Amino acid sequence: MNRSTFVILIVCFASIALADDFKTTKGKEYKNATVMRVEADGIVVRTKEGISKLYFAELPDDVQARFGHDPAKIEAEAAAARAAQEKRIEEQKAAEHQRIEEQKAAERQHAETEKNAESDLKRAEQWVVAQVAAGKTADLSEQFPDKQKDKRKLSAHFLEALLTGALSDVKPHRHGVRINGAIIDEPIDLRNAQIPSEVRLEHCQFNASVTFVSAIFAGSVSFESSTFNEDANFNSVKVKGDATFTKAVFECGVNFEGADVASQFSADGAQFNEATFGIMKVGGAAFFNDAVFAGPVIFNSASIADAFVANEAKFLNKEEIASFNNTKVRGNALFSNAVFAGPTNFSLAEIDGQFIADGAQFQNKEQVANFNSMKVRGHTFFNNAVFKGPVKFALADMASNFEADGAKFRNEEKKADFHGMKVGGRAFFSNAVFKGPVDFRYSDFAWLDLSRFRRKVAAHFHMQGMSYKYIRAVRKNEPASHKALVKLANQSSYTADVYSNLEEFFLRQGYPADADRAFIDGKHRAWKQIPWSRPAWLGRLLLNLLVGYGRHPWQAMIPCAGLVLIGCFLFADEKMELQKKPEQGEAPRVYNRFWYSLGLFLPFVNLQTSELWKPKNHCTFLRNYVRVHILLGWILVPLVLAALTGLIK
Repeated sequence: MNRSTFVILIVCFASIALADDFKTTKGKEYKNATVMRVEADGIVVRTKEGISKLYFAELPDDVQARFGHDPAKIEAEAAAARAAQEKRIEEQKAAEHQRIEEQKAAERQHAETEKNAESDLKRAEQWVVAQVAAGKTADLSEQFPDKQKDKRKLSAHFLEALLTGALSDVKPHRHGVRINGAIIDEPIDLRNAQIPSEVRLEHCQFNASVTFVSAIFAGSVSFESSTFNEDANFNSVKVKGDATFTKAVFECGVNFEGADVASQFSADGAQFNEATFGIMKVGGAAFFNDAVFAGPVIFNSASIADAFVANEAKFLNKEEIASFNNTKVRGNALFSNAVFAGPTNFSLAEIDGQFIADGAQFQNKEQVANFNSMKVRGHTFFNNAVFKGPVKFALADMASNFEADGAKFRNEEKKADFHGMKVGGRAFFSNAVFKGPVDFRYSDFAWLDLSRFRRKVAAHFHMQGMSYKYIRAVRKNEPASHKALVKLANQSSYTADVYSNLEEFFLRQGYPADADRAFIDGKHRAWKQIPWSRPAWLGRLLLNLLVGYGRHPWQAMIPCAGLVLIGCFLFADEKMELQKKPEQGEAPRVYNRFWYSLGLFLPFVNLQTSELWKPKNHCTFLRNYVRVHILLGWILVPLVLAALTGLIK
């Protein structure tokens, strides 16, 4: 701060602090006024009337000087500010003028570019028309190499008119419209259009939406290797020949719902995002070999008159479904080595031919592979297929063979469900691996092969109500197979019919001993269900140990013979005495310990040995044991007789 400024501030503060009288140049007076503050254009004072502002222009020169106001200096500063403002205005005008000139130049250049582009587009269209009229393929990629790629562009209006035959003076050749390598930047709308000839728009690029809703193609149509960068809508389209989308790329959604293709539909190697084929009708075969589906895909209620072929197709979305619900295929359905990353639904699908999914992979550990109520009239193959998540074949109806040899069901928590499944031919699960629960309840197999059937969680294997005409667990060795089947039943959840069905099957096969084994194991499993505190628990245990639940009555002969032999040992000659001396002339009585022991043991039979002989009076234990010996005979012998006569079952 310089000295003069400091002095001015001192004066100002002194003036502010003291009350004073002020009189304007117009004669108005302000008595006893206190200066509150000094501003650039005046001073603010307070009087008894209130607060007022006195402008320097209305105050005498000495008062202005007293408060540091210099009109000349201020005027000079204002003049300088006006000059600077005028300069800025001039500069802005010059800049705006330059901008306008540059904009006009850009507009002229853009107009010239559009004019040139329009000229090129017209030339490309004229060349396409000439090729089509001559019955040739208009290959724009060959006519205009990559350096002239922009010249391949066709307008949507031109293409629509060309396809519908609306171009004047253009008569389509019998070969139809064949264009390769075109680029179309505008939306195409051929809704309800009548397209009178064959169409091939191959290797083309559609950068805007494409709509063929309810359009009718009089011949075949091909979009082979074309790319659709926006939505493509073929809803309810009718094609009276083949429809080809081989190696086509759909970056956004595509809709074929309700489409009607009279002949073959080909999409081998195509790439789809979100795809809908619901209620689609194909008069021939449908091909999706090596196709890739990145989003959901719907084939619900589609009808394919011949084969549906999707070998090595990839359904990659882990959350969205690949659904073939109620799909009808009149030929074979082929999904060999296909990959399903998310949920899969074939419920209620009807396949007139074979269903082949050998090597298919169902990779989602949480989502279901659903084949519930599926019907296949030919053979069904899942050989070496891999199911990482739950799988359902409940109520599926396979009229012929069902093969899952080497299949792997890897989910340890969620079950493989074959509940109520019906197989009219042979069902093969040889070398199949089940790491989790398996449900065969109420399934019906004409012929079931479980050879080398492996399962990790035995406690959750269900065979309740399962029926079969033939079943095996070991090939070419019936006794070993029967043994393995009983073992399998023992590892499954218990129901009595599992064992009774095996018993009946073994009897039909002519193996009564194996039937007895199944019966006994079933009774033993039933015994394990009874709490040990109940009397029935002990009774069934004795039935098992003594007569094998009636199937092994010879087992009771062992304790019977043992007890008779024990009697022979206990009832020694020196411990016995004659109870009735022989009459005169009678032969002397001869004691035989065997007949004595046997006579005591056998109920209903009187060998008269117990009446003649008894243990001596001092043999207290032996005299008491006589009663036990008799009692055990009354228990064991009737059990043997009941088992032999079939009363115990």
